[in-house]
Amino acid sequence: MAKTSPKVISKQTHQKRHKQHKRLVGVVIIFLALVIGTILILMIPPKINNDIRLKRINEIYSSIKLPANTYFNTQNVFGDKRPYPNDSGRSFSSQKTFVVAKTVTETFNEIDSAIKAAGYTYFEEAYPGSTSKEYHYKTSKGEYIRLNVSSKLRDDAASNELLMNGKFDDAFFKIDPNAGPSSVTLKVNLDDNNE
Repeated sequence: MAKTSPKVISKQTHQKRHKQHKRLVGVVIIFLALVIGTILILMIPPKINNDIRLKRINEIYSSIKLPANTYFNTQNVFGDKRPYPNDSGRSFSSQKTFVVAKTVTETFNEIDSAIKAAGYTYFEEAYPGSTSKEYHYKTSKGEYIRLNVSSKLRDDAASNELLMNGKFDDAFFKIDPNAGPSSVTLKVNLDDNNE
């Protein structure tokens, strides 16, 4: 029986290991490409969709001309759909709050006119007879806008009374619900009017 020299064995072993290494590297590269591709497929379309939704929400807000003497308070504007934790059929609205240096009636009439002038249609009053005014509107694409206007003076007094006394005293009920300045909440929801 002929013996193979150690040089030939080590050269063959080296070539064999080199081929195995190339295969392993190839498998690892394919695996990493699949993982990265899957991650990108899962991340990019929702990001694009959320950006499109955010752009539309901002378009709606921009189309509504606000009254003079408007002072922004807070805003929470987002493009992703945010369902309620305990009711996935309802979703949170993007929201802007601000103060207008006018009475409730003046503020409401101006913003109501601006919403209608932007092409949105009134379809309901949320709480008829309430001291605050809340109207709901719909766009031609089925998106929802909610306008709420109340007296900042009265809202602040109510908050103070409840915090300090746990109830309202007689002086609170003497505050004119139309007194300015006005607190305004403007909500936009592309999905529903369930909030």
